[in-house]
Amino acid sequence: MKKITGVLMSLMIVAILGLGCVGTTEKVSDESVDITIGALLPLTGNLASIGEASHSALELSAGDINGYFSELGSGKNVELIVKDTGSDPETALEQLKELNGMGIKIVIGPQGSNEAEAVLEYANENGIILLSTASTAPSLAIPGDNLFRLVPDDTNQGMILASLMKEEGTTTIIPIYRNDTWGSGLADEVEKSLEILDGTVLEGVTYETDNLDLSTEVESLNEKVVAATSEYDEGSIAVVLCSYGEVTEIFTLAQNYPALSEVNWYGTDGMALNKGLIDNDSAAGFAVATNLKAPMYGYMGSNDIYQATVPRIEQQLGRIPESYALTAYDALWIATFVDLDAIPENDGSIKTAMDTLTDTYYGVSGWTMLNENGDRKYWEYEIWTVTEENESYQWEKDEMVMLRGERLIFIR
Repeated sequence: MKKITGVLMSLMIVAILGLGCVGTTEKVSDESVDITIGALLPLTGNLASIGEASHSALELSAGDINGYFSELGSGKNVELIVKDTGSDPETALEQLKELNGMGIKIVIGPQGSNEAEAVLEYANENGIILLSTASTAPSLAIPGDNLFRLVPDDTNQGMILASLMKEEGTTTIIPIYRNDTWGSGLADEVEKSLEILDGTVLEGVTYETDNLDLSTEVESLNEKVVAATSEYDEGSIAVVLCSYGEVTEIFTLAQNYPALSEVNWYGTDGMALNKGLIDNDSAAGFAVATNLKAPMYGYMGSNDIYQATVPRIEQQLGRIPESYALTAYDALWIATFVDLDAIPENDGSIKTAMDTLTDTYYGVSGWTMLNENGDRKYWEYEIWTVTEENESYQWEKDEMVMLRGERLIFIR
């Protein structure tokens, strides 16, 4: 089969989106190929906001790809099989086994690092390629495995958060985080990066991911903040929260403690643009009062594909999508042509095609070149805040952070 490079794929997308709508040709090729790609998405649970946005993006991507095939007069068609992980690692593994039973060897997801960790061994043993668009735990930055990630790992986010804090005069932090692969890993990265910048990380609070009542943990956090303010300058103290959708409950509880409302809060990519947070007036009001800032991998949006695609995702979703939805849109294009390029029943050829296509693909999220661990090599981050206007809350982009050489540049 003729190889199609990532650069040509990008040109196809530009051409397709420029058509507005895609017509069919009179003659259809006799070559009929159904390409089936799996997707493990957290449509429910604490990562549901990301899963919902990614699902919308994947549906649009599938329509654009099939429109391209139709315009060619090809009989090819991509079919997306979506499984809900429920934001739960065990469920993710069960769903991956179902996809494998269907003969699917390329899967977009899982989105959460805890889910990715739970399924990775099975994927490696069964020749399944995972293309995650949201997993960022540094512990999963493993060379040669079957997990490819279209996002940078959290060593970068830890550095971004520490640099942002230093710029804003925060020198002492108290972390509160999920006791899992992603939460503890990111908290460690923030601590390492802040200590390099001569900051202080005090003993924090952890919580179990299946804990439905976090009142004890928030009370403990309050006690630690009160104690810290007696020793350190109040203006230099902040709380760092590594959470998913449970941010809404944590903020709703935290508003009842004056000490927690008097320090700044920093969030992470697991909560940035979370729909549940801004839909809850109490939680959103607390985010505004504490000047919450949460980084997320992003893109400047200057390319034609971005400009033509993101408004369509927003229209279908009804809100600003997490940037992981944009990588999901790109992921299906990559996965489709990896499937076409790979040799049937040859798992190694799938990995080779994945390496080649990600090195040359340019899509909604920009260049998707990966590093030696199979993670996104080049990155930018967006810093998001919650604002209030006309008694309603919304997420608003505050600034961009880019790496140029060894220097971080903040753009407001």
